[in-house]
Amino acid sequence: MASTNKTTHLRLNQWIGTDPVLRTDFNFDNSRIDAAVNARALVRLTGTTLAAGAASISLDLLDYDLTQYAELQLYLSPLTSGAAAATLQVNETTPVELAAMAADGSRGLVIHLCLLPGGIGGWWFAPGATGTASGSFRISGVTAGDMASLTLACAGSAIFQKGTSCSLYGVKK
Repeated sequence: MASTNKTTHLRLNQWIGTDPVLRTDFNFDNSRIDAAVNARALVRLTGTTLAAGAASISLDLLDYDLTQYAELQLYLSPLTSGAAAATLQVNETTPVELAAMAADGSRGLVIHLCLLPGGIGGWWFAPGATGTASGSFRISGVTAGDMASLTLACAGSAIFQKGTSCSLYGVKK
C-alpha cells in the first residue's frame, strides 16, 4: 500500500508513522523523479575547441530541432590575442556586443538564449577575477525554428587563440 500523504507536484510518497513502507513505493517514486528530470534535461548539442587561431567560432544548428528547447546555453572559455569584446550573431542578423574578454582566459562567458515565439531574447554574464559583468539582449526576426547558426567573434582585430572552447546546451521544454 502506498503512503497516506503525497507531495504536491510529483505525487511522491510521504509516509506517516502507521503507513507500511514498501520497496515498490520507492521504485515507483524513483521512476517518477527520473522521468521529471529527463523532461527538463540540459542536453549538450554541440561544441568545439579550436586547434588554431580564428576570428570567429560558428556553430551549425541545422541538424537540431530547436523548437523542442525552451532555452539554449552557450559556454565560451576564450583565449584571445588581446582584450576584446565578444559578439554573438544568430544566422545573418546584426552581431550583438556582449562581454569584454581577457586575453589570458581569466574571464569566461555564459550566454542564455530564450527561444520565444516572437524572437530570441537573452542575457549573458562573464565571471572573472575582477568581478562579473552581465547584460541582456534581444534578436528580432528569428525564432527557434529559423535558427541555422550561431557565431561568436572578437570585436576589433583580436582573434580567438588555439585552445578556446565553446559548448552549446539545450534546455528541453
